[in-house]
Amino acid sequence: MDPDFWHERWQQKQTGFHQTQVNPLLETFWPRCVGPARPRVFVPLCGKSLDMIWLRNRGHSVLGNDLSPIAVDEFVRENGLSASAALLGNGFIRVQSDDMSLLCGNYFDLPPELMGEIGAVYDRAALVAMPPEMQDRYAGQILRLLPHRPPMLLITLEYDPSEMDGPPFPIPEETVVRLFGPAYRIELLSARDTLEGNPQLRAKGLSRLTEKAYWLRAQTPA
Repeated sequence: MDPDFWHERWQQKQTGFHQTQVNPLLETFWPRCVGPARPRVFVPLCGKSLDMIWLRNRGHSVLGNDLSPIAVDEFVRENGLSASAALLGNGFIRVQSDDMSLLCGNYFDLPPELMGEIGAVYDRAALVAMPPEMQDRYAGQILRLLPHRPPMLLITLEYDPSEMDGPPFPIPEETVVRLFGPAYRIELLSARDTLEGNPQLRAKGLSRLTEKAYWLRAQTPA
């Protein structure tokens, strides 16, 4: 799961993880959880997700991060955005289109000073992209980047790991609690069977696939 793996996936157009429609769990739960507020949203490992366009159209400023310049370029081009690019001193490239900002570079190298003001996090494809040995590091980076603990909509997948090698990787509920429980109150919003809607994963041998949505809010100090 080194960076070359993901660069090759984008270069070879092996991007079955990209969804061609807005995630229905985002559409259902984001308005309920966030309410009328319009915080600036961080989307880690964003790829070229249409979810970012949906968030922007609801009035949010969006900060996305992805390793692949191909993903960033295709996002801008396929959505007809007018954007400018700047090479930053730390090696990241910032692509800016009005209130949409994309930081191209390795998530684990992302410094807090590039984040700006973040009021919420949306993770559909980041944690599930991490093998078990990298999940603690992923969560630790989120907490380091955002020490004020903004709320997070987290979407995960669960399946029998003996049936398929990730990515995407299964994230059982106890893993979510272990990674984020010390910092966040965790509410399970939804659990739905999505195997029928993922024929490429069913073809790999999965007999069950559950997609879960969690709403994470900062722990209230005692």
